[in-house]
Amino acid sequence: MPAFEIKSGGSSKHYNASDRLKDKQYVASALIQCLQEGDSEAFKEILRGHLDVINKSHFSKKTHIPERTLYRMVSEEGNPTLDNIARVVHALCA
Repeated sequence: MPAFEIKSGGSSKHYNASDRLKDKQYVASALIQCLQEGDSEAFKEILRGHLDVINKSHFSKKTHIPERTLYRMVSEEGNPTLDNIARVVHALCA
């Protein structure tokens, strides 16, 4: 990745990605876009990021998917079922 220099007297803004990953509407939109583009790896990465910043127990109850299954879904070898994908998207859109 190329390095960039900030002009003298310039500053950079702090960006916290976890704020976006907490926003369930934003995450739902991103996941739906991944499905439309057929990008299952991005789907798992975004869902993994979302799970890292929310109450996993609450989300597990809302989706009716055990926490262990949620983590298996987003692992490198994970291959979530259509039923589980639908439950995740439904929980985020509700």
